Amino acid sequence: MNDWQKRFSQKVDLVRGTARQQFEELCEKVIAPAFEEYRSFTTAQGFCATAPVKKHDVRAFKFAMTENTYLLMTFRLAGFEHCELQSDLFIPGEQKHACTPVHVELPDLDVGWIRRMFEHALDQFVDRFVSSLSKRDENLVEIIGT
Repeated sequence: MNDWQKRFSQKVDLVRGTARQQFEELCEKVIAPAFEEYRSFTTAQGFCATAPVKKHDVRAFKFAMTENTYLLMTFRLAGFEHCELQSDLFIPGEQKHACTPVHVELPDLDVGWIRRMFEHALDQFVDRFVSSLSKRDENLVEIIGT
């Protein structure tokens, strides 16, 4: 590497480090406390809520109704200025359903946004599960009726 490349690389590393630090702070001050709020609520509803992944640039939160029926929400640092949220729904008898990833700029990631994301994902999860159960009941009626 020549001198210019070294200086440029150092600048990029500084920017990357700043983004990682900002993401980590948001995880600790905004995302994790919101998860705890929803963990408490969903646990009262019979869910088992855990935080199975906590590593640099990635946090994951799991809301399970049963061992094989759960919502996995993964927050990750995307580039230098965005947080990406990927929600995956796992429901027996259905293929894994991955919701469209949502991106937010780090400065816009606040408690209100996080709460909307948790509520939207939990609603989608329960709605799909109810729909899946309804389809299974229709199939059982058809099988029993024949």
